Amino acid sequence: MECPPIELPGSLVPFEPAAERTLELFGTTVHLALVPGRRARSGHAREGRPALQRSPVDRILAEEAYWQTEHLALTPNKFPFAKNQRILWMAKPAREPDFTFWQATLAWVDRSDGTALLNNVGAAATIPRAHAHLIEEKMPFLPALPEQPLEAGVIDVPNGCELVRKDVPFCLVGVRGDLAGKANALMRLADARLTATWNVIVTKDAVWIVPRGKQTPAPFFASAVGSAEFWGRWCYVDREPFEQACAKDLEQALLIATAAPIA
Repeated sequence: MECPPIELPGSLVPFEPAAERTLELFGTTVHLALVPGRRARSGHAREGRPALQRSPVDRILAEEAYWQTEHLALTPNKFPFAKNQRILWMAKPAREPDFTFWQATLAWVDRSDGTALLNNVGAAATIPRAHAHLIEEKMPFLPALPEQPLEAGVIDVPNGCELVRKDVPFCLVGVRGDLAGKANALMRLADARLTATWNVIVTKDAVWIVPRGKQTPAPFFASAVGSAEFWGRWCYVDREPFEQACAKDLEQALLIATAAPIA
Protein backbone atom coordinates (compact mmCIF):
# COMPACT_ATOMS: atom_id res chain seq x y z
CA MET A 1 0.00 0.00 0.00
CA GLU A 2 1.25 3.49 -0.89
CA CYS A 3 1.56 5.90 2.02
CA PRO A 4 2.67 9.52 1.58
CA PRO A 5 5.67 10.50 3.70
CA ILE A 6 5.19 12.18 7.06
CA GLU A 7 8.40 14.23 6.70
CA LEU A 8 7.92 17.92 5.90
CA PRO A 9 9.25 19.51 2.69
CA GLY A 10 11.56 22.49 3.01
CA SER A 11 9.20 24.56 0.84
CA LEU A 12 6.26 24.27 3.25
CA VAL A 13 4.47 27.58 3.91
CA PRO A 14 3.68 28.08 7.62
CA PHE A 15 0.13 28.69 8.82
CA GLU A 16 0.23 32.17 10.36
CA PRO A 17 -3.26 33.65 10.84
CA ALA A 18 -3.46 37.40 11.32
CA ALA A 19 -6.07 36.93 14.06
CA GLU A 20 -8.02 34.10 15.72
CA ARG A 21 -11.31 33.67 17.58
CA THR A 22 -13.48 30.85 18.93
CA LEU A 23 -17.27 30.40 18.94
CA GLU A 24 -19.68 27.72 20.17
CA LEU A 25 -21.65 25.95 17.38
CA PHE A 26 -24.19 23.27 18.25
CA GLY A 27 -22.70 23.22 21.76
CA THR A 28 -19.07 22.65 20.74
CA THR A 29 -16.10 24.88 19.92
CA VAL A 30 -15.05 26.08 16.47
CA HIS A 31 -12.03 28.18 15.52
CA LEU A 32 -12.12 31.27 13.30
CA ALA A 33 -8.93 32.31 11.49
CA LEU A 34 -8.22 35.49 9.58
CA VAL A 35 -5.93 34.52 6.69
CA PRO A 36 -5.85 37.45 4.23
CA GLY A 37 -3.09 35.80 2.18
CA ARG A 38 -5.59 33.28 0.83
CA ARG A 39 -7.16 36.10 -1.19
CA ALA A 40 -4.28 35.67 -3.66
CA ARG A 41 -5.42 32.20 -4.73
CA SER A 42 -6.21 32.01 -8.44
CA GLY A 43 -9.45 30.35 -9.48
CA HIS A 44 -10.75 30.17 -5.90
CA ALA A 45 -14.26 28.80 -5.37
CA ARG A 46 -16.77 31.54 -6.10
CA GLU A 47 -20.07 32.14 -7.80
CA GLY A 48 -19.84 32.94 -11.51
CA ARG A 49 -16.74 30.90 -12.35
CA PRO A 50 -16.58 29.79 -16.03
CA ALA A 51 -17.92 26.36 -16.90
CA LEU A 52 -14.60 25.24 -18.37
CA GLN A 53 -11.04 26.24 -17.50
CA ARG A 54 -7.63 24.71 -18.20
CA SER A 55 -6.51 22.57 -15.29
CA PRO A 56 -3.26 23.69 -13.63
CA VAL A 57 -2.61 20.31 -11.97
CA ASP A 58 0.01 18.96 -14.41
CA ARG A 59 1.99 22.19 -14.02
CA ILE A 60 1.63 22.13 -10.23
CA LEU A 61 2.84 18.54 -10.01
CA ALA A 62 5.75 19.17 -12.39
CA GLU A 63 6.92 22.22 -10.45
CA GLU A 64 6.02 21.42 -6.84
CA ALA A 65 5.69 17.66 -6.23
CA TYR A 66 8.27 16.36 -3.77
CA TRP A 67 6.89 12.80 -3.69
CA GLN A 68 5.17 10.99 -6.56
CA THR A 69 4.18 7.49 -7.62
CA GLU A 70 2.24 6.17 -10.59
CA HIS A 71 -1.03 6.89 -8.76
CA LEU A 72 -0.38 9.75 -6.32
CA ALA A 73 1.58 12.96 -5.83
CA LEU A 74 2.27 15.21 -2.86
CA THR A 75 2.85 18.98 -2.90
CA PRO A 76 3.04 21.75 -0.31
CA ASN A 77 0.06 24.10 0.07
CA LYS A 78 0.93 27.69 -0.86
CA PHE A 79 -2.11 29.11 0.95
CA PRO A 80 -2.47 27.06 4.15
CA PHE A 81 -5.40 27.26 6.54
CA ALA A 82 -3.90 24.74 9.00
CA LYS A 83 -0.63 23.51 10.47
CA ASN A 84 1.92 21.74 8.21
CA GLN A 85 -0.56 21.52 5.35
CA ARG A 86 0.20 19.52 2.22
CA ILE A 87 -1.92 18.34 -0.72
CA LEU A 88 -2.24 14.72 -1.87
CA TRP A 89 -3.30 14.50 -5.54
CA MET A 90 -4.47 11.82 -7.90
CA ALA A 91 -1.52 11.67 -10.33
CA LYS A 92 -3.83 11.15 -13.32
CA PRO A 93 -7.02 13.08 -14.13
CA ALA A 94 -9.96 11.99 -11.96
CA ARG A 95 -12.70 13.96 -10.26
CA GLU A 96 -13.38 11.34 -7.58
CA PRO A 97 -10.83 9.48 -5.43
CA ASP A 98 -10.27 5.79 -6.08
CA PHE A 99 -9.59 3.00 -3.59
CA THR A 100 -5.81 3.55 -3.78
CA PHE A 101 -6.22 7.22 -2.95
CA TRP A 102 -8.45 6.51 0.05
CA GLN A 103 -6.10 3.82 1.35
CA ALA A 104 -3.12 6.18 1.11
CA THR A 105 -5.02 9.03 2.78
CA LEU A 106 -6.23 6.82 5.61
CA ALA A 107 -2.76 5.38 6.10
CA TRP A 108 -1.22 8.85 6.31
CA VAL A 109 -3.77 9.97 8.90
CA ASP A 110 -3.23 6.80 10.91
CA ARG A 111 0.57 7.28 10.93
CA SER A 112 0.54 11.02 11.59
CA ASP A 113 -2.50 11.19 13.89
CA GLY A 114 -3.45 14.21 11.83
CA THR A 115 -6.39 15.06 9.57
CA ALA A 116 -7.21 14.86 5.86
CA LEU A 117 -9.84 17.07 4.22
CA LEU A 118 -11.41 16.54 0.79
CA ASN A 119 -13.58 18.95 -1.19
CA ASN A 120 -15.27 18.72 -4.61
CA VAL A 121 -15.96 21.44 -7.14
CA GLY A 122 -19.29 22.78 -5.91
CA ALA A 123 -18.21 22.11 -2.33
CA ALA A 124 -15.30 24.57 -1.99
CA ALA A 125 -12.70 22.88 -4.23
CA THR A 126 -10.63 25.27 -6.33
CA ILE A 127 -9.45 22.56 -8.76
CA PRO A 128 -11.52 19.63 -10.12
CA ARG A 129 -8.73 16.99 -9.83
CA ALA A 130 -9.36 14.80 -6.77
CA HIS A 131 -7.09 15.89 -3.92
CA ALA A 132 -6.98 15.99 -0.13
CA HIS A 133 -5.40 18.41 2.31
CA LEU A 134 -3.11 16.55 4.73
CA ILE A 135 -2.81 18.42 8.01
CA GLU A 136 -0.82 17.76 11.18
CA GLU A 137 -3.53 19.18 13.39
CA LYS A 138 -6.77 18.12 15.08
CA MET A 139 -9.87 20.15 15.99
CA PRO A 140 -12.38 19.55 18.82
CA PHE A 141 -15.61 20.23 16.90
CA LEU A 142 -16.50 16.83 15.40
CA PRO A 143 -15.39 14.61 18.32
CA ALA A 144 -17.48 16.66 20.76
CA LEU A 145 -20.77 16.38 18.85
CA PRO A 146 -23.11 13.67 20.22
CA GLU A 147 -23.77 10.70 17.95
CA GLN A 148 -25.68 7.45 17.55
CA PRO A 149 -25.61 4.43 15.21
CA LEU A 150 -26.88 4.99 11.67
CA GLU A 151 -29.68 2.48 11.17
CA ALA A 152 -30.57 3.35 7.57
CA GLY A 153 -29.21 0.75 5.15
CA VAL A 154 -27.60 3.20 2.75
CA ILE A 155 -24.77 0.75 1.90
CA ASP A 156 -23.66 -2.79 2.66
CA VAL A 157 -21.31 -1.96 5.53
CA PRO A 158 -17.92 -3.71 5.14
CA ASN A 159 -17.03 -6.31 7.75
CA GLY A 160 -15.50 -4.74 10.83
CA CYS A 161 -16.97 -1.29 10.11
CA GLU A 162 -19.84 0.66 11.60
CA LEU A 163 -21.77 3.71 10.45
CA VAL A 164 -22.79 6.46 12.86
CA ARG A 165 -24.50 9.83 12.53
CA LYS A 166 -23.97 13.00 14.47
CA ASP A 167 -26.97 14.49 16.29
CA VAL A 168 -27.04 17.73 14.31
CA PRO A 169 -29.82 19.07 12.06
CA PHE A 170 -28.02 18.11 8.84
CA CYS A 171 -26.53 14.96 7.29
CA LEU A 172 -23.19 14.16 8.94
CA VAL A 173 -22.29 10.46 8.73
CA GLY A 174 -19.22 8.72 10.12
CA VAL A 175 -17.42 5.45 9.38
CA ARG A 176 -15.32 3.56 11.93
CA GLY A 177 -13.31 0.40 11.31
CA ASP A 178 -10.02 -0.85 9.94
CA LEU A 179 -8.22 0.95 7.13
CA ALA A 180 -9.34 -1.28 4.25
CA GLY A 181 -12.90 -1.36 5.57
CA LYS A 182 -13.11 2.42 5.75
CA ALA A 183 -11.68 2.76 2.24
CA ASN A 184 -14.29 0.31 0.93
CA ALA A 185 -17.05 2.12 2.83
CA LEU A 186 -16.02 5.44 1.26
CA MET A 187 -16.19 3.94 -2.22
CA ARG A 188 -19.67 2.54 -1.48
CA LEU A 189 -20.87 5.80 0.06
CA ALA A 190 -19.65 7.70 -3.01
CA ASP A 191 -21.70 5.31 -5.15
CA ALA A 192 -24.75 5.87 -2.93
CA ARG A 193 -24.42 9.65 -2.85
CA LEU A 194 -27.34 11.47 -4.50
CA THR A 195 -25.95 14.98 -4.08
CA ALA A 196 -23.57 16.28 -6.72
CA THR A 197 -20.86 17.00 -4.16
CA TRP A 198 -19.71 16.20 -0.65
CA ASN A 199 -16.99 16.97 1.87
CA VAL A 200 -14.94 14.30 3.62
CA ILE A 201 -13.04 14.73 6.90
CA VAL A 202 -10.63 11.91 7.76
CA THR A 203 -9.45 11.54 11.34
CA LYS A 204 -7.78 8.62 13.10
CA ASP A 205 -10.99 7.89 15.01
CA ALA A 206 -13.43 8.05 12.09
CA VAL A 207 -14.11 9.31 8.58
CA TRP A 208 -16.91 11.89 8.32
CA ILE A 209 -18.91 12.66 5.18
CA VAL A 210 -21.15 15.66 4.54
CA PRO A 211 -23.38 15.53 1.43
CA ARG A 212 -23.68 19.09 0.19
CA GLY A 213 -26.37 21.62 -0.56
CA LYS A 214 -25.60 25.26 -1.43
CA GLN A 215 -21.88 25.95 -1.81
CA THR A 216 -21.87 29.55 -0.53
CA PRO A 217 -24.53 30.20 2.15
CA ALA A 218 -24.54 34.00 1.92
CA PRO A 219 -25.35 36.24 3.74
CA PHE A 220 -24.57 34.03 6.73
CA PHE A 221 -21.10 33.15 5.37
CA ALA A 222 -19.85 34.86 2.23
CA SER A 223 -17.29 32.22 1.15
CA ALA A 224 -17.66 28.66 -0.06
CA VAL A 225 -18.12 26.27 2.88
CA GLY A 226 -15.69 23.36 2.71
CA SER A 227 -14.31 20.51 4.78
CA ALA A 228 -12.33 22.99 6.88
CA GLU A 229 -15.52 24.51 8.26
CA PHE A 230 -17.07 21.10 9.04
CA TRP A 231 -13.78 20.14 10.68
CA GLY A 232 -14.10 23.20 12.89
CA ARG A 233 -12.01 25.96 11.27
CA TRP A 234 -13.75 28.90 9.58
CA CYS A 235 -11.45 30.86 7.28
CA TYR A 236 -11.83 34.57 6.52
CA VAL A 237 -9.78 36.79 4.22
CA ASP A 238 -11.34 40.10 5.36
CA ARG A 239 -11.28 41.45 8.90
CA GLU A 240 -14.79 42.92 9.13
CA PRO A 241 -16.74 39.67 8.53
CA PHE A 242 -14.21 37.82 10.72
CA GLU A 243 -14.91 40.17 13.63
CA GLN A 244 -18.67 40.25 13.07
CA ALA A 245 -19.18 36.48 12.76
CA CYS A 246 -21.57 35.01 15.34
CA ALA A 247 -22.65 31.48 16.22
CA LYS A 248 -26.24 31.95 15.01
CA ASP A 249 -25.11 32.95 11.52
CA LEU A 250 -22.56 30.14 11.20
CA GLU A 251 -25.07 27.52 12.34
CA GLN A 252 -27.49 28.82 9.71
CA ALA A 253 -24.71 28.68 7.11
CA LEU A 254 -24.14 24.99 7.84
CA LEU A 255 -27.84 24.22 7.51
CA ILE A 256 -28.03 25.92 4.09
CA ALA A 257 -24.82 24.26 2.90
CA THR A 258 -25.91 20.69 3.67
CA ALA A 259 -28.57 18.02 3.10
CA ALA A 260 -31.28 16.89 5.51
CA PRO A 261 -30.25 14.34 8.16
CA ILE A 262 -31.05 10.65 7.70
CA ALA A 263 -32.17 8.36 10.50
